[in-house]
Amino acid sequence: MDKRNEIVSAVREAKKNLGEAPDFRVADALAILEGMAPFLDREVIVRIKCKSCDNYASAFFPLSRDFYAVDEGEYCHQRQASIKNLTAIKLASCSHYSRQASESLMDLGKAIMEEDLAPAFKERRLYDRSKFASYRVAFRLLSIPGMVCIQLGHEVDSGFACSDIKIYLLRRLDPGFGAEASQKISQAMKGGPIMVVQSSSQTRRQLDIDYMLDWIAERRKMDIVYL
Repeated sequence: MDKRNEIVSAVREAKKNLGEAPDFRVADALAILEGMAPFLDREVIVRIKCKSCDNYASAFFPLSRDFYAVDEGEYCHQRQASIKNLTAIKLASCSHYSRQASESLMDLGKAIMEEDLAPAFKERRLYDRSKFASYRVAFRLLSIPGMVCIQLGHEVDSGFACSDIKIYLLRRLDPGFGAEASQKISQAMKGGPIMVVQSSSQTRRQLDIDYMLDWIAERRKMDIVYL
């Protein structure tokens, strides 16, 4: 069957099984679904639903503790299945959609950025080697599936120039860090969010920030990993 017609066929089958006079609310819901169904192929559902869900991952480790084995296919942690193996109906009808963990991490990222990092960096300057100049430190917070990232950099006319310092807050492993880093991160994970600092040691020494990051992690009751 054409994947684009999976949901249409399911709705029509449901209508047939409901008989002549279903509850008007059910009939309305089915009519809406039937009208939307031609536009909801699997790729669209993944884009508008799965990719914003707490359970979504762009890749995963299919073998336990083997961080060198990575499946690059999109993955659902709730169903413990590769998304390519789930039909459009299963994805569209999934009732486990959640944004709670993502929003919680974003709130934590904002708190760390505004309450901890901004005051600590108020008097510090970040040297931009490409410009041969020092700048006041600025921050940018990004939401990525499964984690948030606080980037350190400085403001420029075109917007934001990112340095090589990135602070990730995450609750589960992501293959994007690579095998050796993932093994290191996994040893620090104890169920709650952890802080992963990705930066050259040269930049960290220049800013003299390790003690401050350690203090933030201790204050927030988080483990910290330096990559």
